[in-house]
Amino acid sequence: MNALLTMLRTRRAAATSAERGPERPIVVLISALLGFESAMYSAVTPVLPHYAHVLHAAKPAVGVLTAAYPAGIVPGSLLGAWIAHRAGVRRTSLIGLLLFAASIAAFGFGTDIVTLDTLRFVQGTGCGFIWGGGLTWVIAVAPRERRGAVLGSVFAAAIFGTLLGPVLGTLAVTIGTRPVFLVVGVVSLALAVWTLRHDEPAPWTTGPETDTPLRAAMRSRRMRLGSWLILLEAATIGATGTLLPLRLARFGASGVMIGATFLVASLVSTLVAGPIGRTVDRRGAGLLLCVGLTLTAVLMALLPLPQTAVLLAIVSVIALGGPLTAYTIPAMAMITDAAEQAGIPLAVATMLLNLAWAVGETIGAPAAANLSQATSDAVPLLLLSAIMVVTLWPVIRARLNAASTEPAEPVGVPPAQPPATERRPPRRARDDSERIPTAIR
Repeated sequence: MNALLTMLRTRRAAATSAERGPERPIVVLISALLGFESAMYSAVTPVLPHYAHVLHAAKPAVGVLTAAYPAGIVPGSLLGAWIAHRAGVRRTSLIGLLLFAASIAAFGFGTDIVTLDTLRFVQGTGCGFIWGGGLTWVIAVAPRERRGAVLGSVFAAAIFGTLLGPVLGTLAVTIGTRPVFLVVGVVSLALAVWTLRHDEPAPWTTGPETDTPLRAAMRSRRMRLGSWLILLEAATIGATGTLLPLRLARFGASGVMIGATFLVASLVSTLVAGPIGRTVDRRGAGLLLCVGLTLTAVLMALLPLPQTAVLLAIVSVIALGGPLTAYTIPAMAMITDAAEQAGIPLAVATMLLNLAWAVGETIGAPAAANLSQATSDAVPLLLLSAIMVVTLWPVIRARLNAASTEPAEPVGVPPAQPPATERRPPRRARDDSERIPTAIR
């Protein structure tokens, strides 16, 4: 027993020291920014039934309100990538925080659905700036051998933010939206001041960049697959974030119970995000992607079955907890690795990641709401399950393993040849569409 405890302490100390590199202050800052943004995103979940009742909004109108936020991410991601490339990631993050401060404070005073839709759209635009600047910033300072762990760390903080969001939303329903969202606006300004205390990072240079980054991204099969996985996860979150609160309310769940359901689901995701990121660094993304997709597909198909609020809450916690995270972090790592190999600027890679998320959630929320109203809740959930099953095939064909995360060779520099007696066959490139790899959130 003593030997076992000693081994566990040794492994924990090694993991802790690995995480305390020179990039640590930036990781803490970006974790706080992404956690704050995620809290603002999820704060609306327990408020949706409240607005549906007070404003007499139908299910499609609630779906539009849900989709307004990710829709705003689209212009925010495009503008954020441009500003990050031109003016730096710190200024990009600051713009997002200031947009948040103004739109969140005003959101609490909204009295009609159109005003609320507009303010959520502006918040989504701020989200695109924060993620475009923050994620690019943290990836640029993270050592490549710990990139999965760093992504897992900041993603865990973002998920933890979704724990606070439902609490804020429930508090807003209980004591009023005006004081709660006004205080949140002040917090956004405080985060902007904290960001100003950090210097702009050095440019992310690891090799020659392609002159046509978007074309190179479209040619990369792994870039396309990673973007599709992010889009699919976002569509799933958008659909469940619209359908499940209304379904729980129909079965008699209170606003507190709805908020608690999403809070516990986020807590599960937070706990597994760090280990998943470290597993990606050690073993690659393939196994985690297959397991995550399979389990999520099964659980999406099971969600229409419970007919009581308690059972539905339990299945929702399991479905939205670990399995979704198990393929989100590997997909993010896949996108950054593919960008490194193809010579795509980091700002462009994070822009594509943000766009994939925004498009997925923008489609997922209203499409699920309209399909549900025309048929039943089971139809959009079963459709998502079927799409995940189909997606397993290209994931298996990609053969994602630990070997696929090795650094690429610089363009124009041929690898050193061993002596004739020791020569081995050349290593296969990570992506079939990228025969000559380059070196490199």
